[in-house]
Amino acid sequence: MSRFLLLCFVVLTLQTTAFAQTSTEERQKERYEEKVEENKQNYIQDFLKTLDVDEFQKEIIQQSMDSYFDEVKKIQLLGLKSYETRDEIDKMRLRHFADVKAIVSEETMEKIDDAVTGKWKPKKEKAKRKKSKRNN
Repeated sequence: MSRFLLLCFVVLTLQTTAFAQTSTEERQKERYEEKVEENKQNYIQDFLKTLDVDEFQKEIIQQSMDSYFDEVKKIQLLGLKSYETRDEIDKMRLRHFADVKAIVSEETMEKIDDAVTGKWKPKKEKAKRKKSKRNN
């Protein structure tokens, strides 16, 4: 009988410990996802500040970029090989920004492509803006 009680105590202790670890991991995952979303929104906002387009076009571009990054995340979660993932993302990017391409200039579209592919450097852009403000 005492062995049974001891066994029950050990099992309950292990279960509560495992549950506590799981809930902590879930909270950490949620905090990480919130931080990633915040960083994504900051990146998009910083990029939009550098564009010379009207507010309507900025809103369209913001929505398109936001949904693009969500689609990229879904494609990456599919578990494809790296070259297949890259090809799928490239194909999706061409389809996804077709409507944006119709309303903005070619130069702006190139900037958008650079931003979504990771070639756009926010620090360099801020330095250019500071330099142009000093010259004016």
